[in-house]
Amino acid sequence: MAASEPDSDVTPRAALVLVSRDPPVREQVGAELGRRYGADYAVAVCDPGDDVAARIAQLRDGGTPVALVLAGLGPDDPGGLDVLDRAGALAPGAVRACLVRWGDLETAAPIFEAITLGRLDGWLYRPERAGDEDFHLSVAELLAEWDARQGSGYEAVQVIGERWSPRSQELRDMFTRNRVPVGFYEASAPEGREMLAALGLERPALPVVVLRFRPEVPVLTDPSALDIAAAFGVLEPVDEGTLFDVVVVGAGPAGLSAAVYAASEGLRTLVIEPLAMGGQAGTSSLIRNYLGFPRGISGNRLAASAYQQAWSFGATFLWSRSMVGLSSADGEHRVHLSDGATLRARAVVVATGAEWRRLDVPSLEAFQGRGLFYGAAVSEAKAMTGRHVLVVGGGNSAGQAAVHLARYAEQVTVLVRRGLATTMSEYLVHEID
Repeated sequence: MAASEPDSDVTPRAALVLVSRDPPVREQVGAELGRRYGADYAVAVCDPGDDVAARIAQLRDGGTPVALVLAGLGPDDPGGLDVLDRAGALAPGAVRACLVRWGDLETAAPIFEAITLGRLDGWLYRPERAGDEDFHLSVAELLAEWDARQGSGYEAVQVIGERWSPRSQELRDMFTRNRVPVGFYEASAPEGREMLAALGLERPALPVVVLRFRPEVPVLTDPSALDIAAAFGVLEPVDEGTLFDVVVVGAGPAGLSAAVYAASEGLRTLVIEPLAMGGQAGTSSLIRNYLGFPRGISGNRLAASAYQQAWSFGATFLWSRSMVGLSSADGEHRVHLSDGATLRARAVVVATGAEWRRLDVPSLEAFQGRGLFYGAAVSEAKAMTGRHVLVVGGGNSAGQAAVHLARYAEQVTVLVRRGLATTMSEYLVHEID
């Protein structure tokens, strides 16, 4: 067992643990991890014959959480998945990945099975040379996944409100889905009261929103979506004289795809979105059956990438407004907006997606945002720590929510009228089973 530790006067943010029976792998990969990440992370290199559990416990007891566990898998590392199972039990918040040799096809089947069963978060190929950037890109993606699970770091926006307030929940969900780093503080807790006092606020209308990245903007109290859009500087006026080639209504995956293709062909494209990019997909913690992402991708990250792609091609976005009417005259379409403006368009793509089906139980609906949530598994997951959670529904969104919530909640129950296989993708059914 060896470890590459940061300078003694620097506290490592977290630890990277490498476990392999193969001495060349321990030497090469351990050195690669130490050179690239040793300044910020403690790097522990272990042989499975060592007491890996004791090393993880030592790190944990010393205040250093384990961010990533890499275990070799292959002819020289036959027990890599078992190592990850044991490490995962000791460090439940860690991301677990197999380290394989390029071209070792025998490892493919057990890896895919392990991912499906929730035993593994991903895999990566051994570095072929010093400074192998493909290897480091994979490590960076895994560390980004761990960082996202922690929900800590820079808070561009701070929300101070009541924990079980529907409006506080709506704001947390909206910022999370739009990939805005947000921190939530209970107004009645000591830290929340201190923050309000520092802002000079006594009995303000809750929730309070602080935009830390725009110090020139005053604090917002119980803001509407339009208030927030204006404070963010994205509430641009509409030039009603402009004739757009394409107006896309909705910024879910379908709408964003239409915007990318239209704008990339040089068409003057505008997208209207009242709430958050990504639509229903934006609420998914992990989408594994989307083309091009073998390790899976969160819905809000997928949406953010698609938005940036459309924007880079020149598409224009109107936030916090919705289409309330559509008419045609003189060979053009007229799109009527909720703020009273009217757009002119040669073509209109309606990609408004779907609304969550309501439970229609009056005694439950009174608790919306206060224990009853629609599609808020990502933004509310950490608040479910130690709780019993009921997921109602049998579609893919319900399956993704159940798997994600199980990382935090003490118990998750899925309530479905028919068997899961009727409406849910097979990989999710397998993972839940």
